[in-house]
Amino acid sequence: MPNHYTKFSTLLPLCSAKAGILALELLEAMRAEGADGAFESDSVGFEAEANEPPDSELQHLWIHHDERGSIEDVLTFVYACCEKKLTLPVRWSLIWTGDCSKPCLDAYCGGAIVLDLATGKEIASLSLTNWAHQIEHSTHQVFDVDREAAAQAHDCVMQNQHGEATSETPAMLPIRTALAAAAFGQTVTISGVGPD
Repeated sequence: MPNHYTKFSTLLPLCSAKAGILALELLEAMRAEGADGAFESDSVGFEAEANEPPDSELQHLWIHHDERGSIEDVLTFVYACCEKKLTLPVRWSLIWTGDCSKPCLDAYCGGAIVLDLATGKEIASLSLTNWAHQIEHSTHQVFDVDREAAAQAHDCVMQNQHGEATSETPAMLPIRTALAAAAFGQTVTISGVGPD
């Protein structure tokens, strides 16, 4: 029987060294609640430890798992840290992979979520399985933009940000079309290479 794995490794930025101690104490208190608590199971699907990168005053918690991690448990903990104002007020992302000990169909996946730690709100999330399924079944539009068009669109946006008058270039058409599709609730991808 194959073994399925969920793996991730991320740094959660905290507002101080004291916040690191408080976050670990919070984690222990949440773990002590057991099956009736906020986490999915008694085992809690991640490890967390203090991590201070070299040449930096920033304090982080290293959150990781290399076997059967739980994205839900990580998010429950991070939301709790946000509520207690232990995190820096920045955007933070968690990226994970789904793996399998044997090459089974539908066994491989992955995803990502981005949170605003100032508010504890989700900004965006992505499931690779859903993304691939949407493209495969033509419910997801992909717009190709070549290097020259991307450079023109970039220049146009930068000029507008600086209050300079610009004439819209043909490069803006696929970008406008993609944004219009997104406005109607469709999932879109703009594919291409931008300026160096």
